Amino acid sequence: MVWSSWKNLFPSLMPRGGGALARSSVCTGALALDGAATGQACRVVAVESPAGLPEWGRWLAEIGFMPGERVAITARSAWGGDPMVVRVGQSTFALRRAEAACVRVEPV
Repeated sequence: MVWSSWKNLFPSLMPRGGGALARSSVCTGALALDGAATGQACRVVAVESPAGLPEWGRWLAEIGFMPGERVAITARSAWGGDPMVVRVGQSTFALRRAEAACVRVEPV
């Protein structure tokens, strides 16, 4: 599925204002994915792009980081935890800490 189709399914992920992909940064009980404990089961609450990098949010959504999806960090690098191995749905990816920080999650 391409991004143009997702915007109809998830209007809350559509660009606002200056074109940045965002959802409300006020997520009660939510934390950034990079702050979650290794092995902790979480659910995606929102995806927030850093200023000037709206493509990060789109890319994360395209690979499966959508609100409601289950996610867990399965491993971290020995060198400061960057990159980390993240399981989202049935897929596994390596993310940098900066990318994981764009994903807001809540423990399940």
